[in-house]
Amino acid sequence: MFQVFLTGNNSDHFTISPTSVQGRADIRVRVAQPLDYENIRSYSFSLYANESLSEHVGFARIFIDLINENDNRPVFSSPLYNISLPEDTPPGTSLIQIIVG
Repeated sequence: MFQVFLTGNNSDHFTISPTSVQGRADIRVRVAQPLDYENIRSYSFSLYANESLSEHVGFARIFIDLINENDNRPVFSSPLYNISLPEDTPPGTSLIQIIVG
């Protein structure tokens, strides 16, 4: 029987299952709390398996790099835009420039 656990920098952001295995098993690492690229861009920690009947210990290093996802809504410089133009305005004419912040 092996006890399986995560340890190291920011490992609390993830969970594993199962936490106890016998023989071979698929171990899943899942997100335990929201990840935010602006706060932490990469994670590095270890997954340990410790055999309860002897001093056998195995581990694997886990490296996770986040990819930035735009999680903020666009903010426009004005809530409403009105323009007027003549009916003979040529195709391709630039009508308005909107600044998004």
